[in-house]
Amino acid sequence: MQIKTNDCQKIKETILLVDDEELILELTGEMLARNGYSAIMAGSGEAAIDIYKKKGDQIGLVFLDVEMPGMGGHICFEKLQKINPEIKVIIATGYPSVGKIKDTLDAGAVGFIRKPYKSADMVKKAREILDKR
Repeated sequence: MQIKTNDCQKIKETILLVDDEELILELTGEMLARNGYSAIMAGSGEAAIDIYKKKGDQIGLVFLDVEMPGMGGHICFEKLQKINPEIKVIIATGYPSVGKIKDTLDAGAVGFIRKPYKSADMVKKAREILDKR
């Protein structure tokens, strides 16, 4: 699903992408940019926390990898939620770690998407969550 060029000019949302794989960050950022979104990228949970503390008022949605070294996605989610209890986070993973996915969804994440991302699925999920008020 690609948004028409005219519609891209209307989209102003910024999405924070959190993943420890640089290639995934680059490709996902490009996918979002092609569809009119602005992306901020973080290569770790720790970096995501720092970015959100500085730019949280600009970020409408977070795509968060659950399986990352360091603090990991679930702990990162909890810390982001302490900064902003209303934060919208879609968790992602390419691994079948059902326990971590369920725990994070139960803690308040607004959605889940499986990696590797398909552009249409990612844009559809982002729109679905961002349009909820």
